[in-house]
Parts: sequence; C-alpha cells; structure tokens
Amino acid sequence: MQPLNLETSAFWAYSVSRYTKGDMAPLAILLQDNHKVNVNVLLLICWCLENNTIINLPQLKAVIEAAAPTDSTLQAHRAKRKAAHPDNGGDRTVYDALKEEELELERAQQRDIVTSFNGQSVTYLGQAQLSSSNIFNASIAALINAYSLRDNSEARRLVSLVIKQLS
Repeated sequence: MQPLNLETSAFWAYSVSRYTKGDMAPLAILLQDNHKVNVNVLLLICWCLENNTIINLPQLKAVIEAAAPTDSTLQAHRAKRKAAHPDNGGDRTVYDALKEEELELERAQQRDIVTSFNGQSVTYLGQAQLSSSNIFNASIAALINAYSLRDNSEARRLVSLVIKQLS
C-alpha cells in the first residue's frame, strides 16, 4: 500500500469534470434532494472508485463529519439561490452571483473533505488490480451504509446509475 495525498485543486478539477459529464449532475441532485447524500462526498466516492482506492465506513463517516459544519450553510444558500432563479421571478444577475457564491462554499467544503480524507489510512489497491472488474470497491458499501440507504431501493438504484456514469 502506498499513502495517498489528494490535492484539493485536483479533486475540484475532478469533481467539475465528473459532475458535468453525462447524467451525473441530475443523478447527484436526486441523491442530494431526496436521500440527503452530500454531492461532494458522492464525488469523493467516485474518485475512490476511479483511483482504485477504498475508504471504509468509519473513515467515510469522519469525512462526512468534516463536511457537516459547511452543510447547513450550503443548504441555506442553495435554497436562497433556487428561490432567486429567473423561472421563479428572480433576477438573472442576482441568481448568477448566488451561484458563484455557492461554488465558493462548495470549494470550502471540499477543502474540509480532502483534509479529512488525507488524514485517513485509506487503502490503495495498486495499478495492477485496476483492470480487474471482479473487485468490489467497498467504498460503495461505505456510502450506502453511511447514508442509511441499504433498505432504500430507489437510492441504491441512483447510486448504481452514478457508478455507471464512471464507465
């Protein structure tokens, strides 16, 4: 095993590229709005899957806990932005400014997530195992258990669809 050090800027670039590809954004928003899954944590799980890294449940819970202080601020800001949407009678300039502010809040949350992640002893499986499709990455199970989605077939279906977006 080799220690990992995820760079905040690299994770932000990864997140933007992943979030804007295919159906990732609408799937992530559904998981966020309907199942209380933090999108930045979901993107971290995606990063783990694509980088052959396993974060277990206690480690993921620590990451989620690190994101918690900014979560309520983000949720309140997101509601304010949605209410200001031009489709709701809001001003486009105000909406765009709120969207930029929200992105800065997301970046701040990602810094907290990356700091916590880098403090965990996650497992890196190595390049040799990257090609094996028979390996189940336990990071998925950690996500499902951390957000209590095990008995929620709709949420598990959405998680599966997110994972398919990585292909």
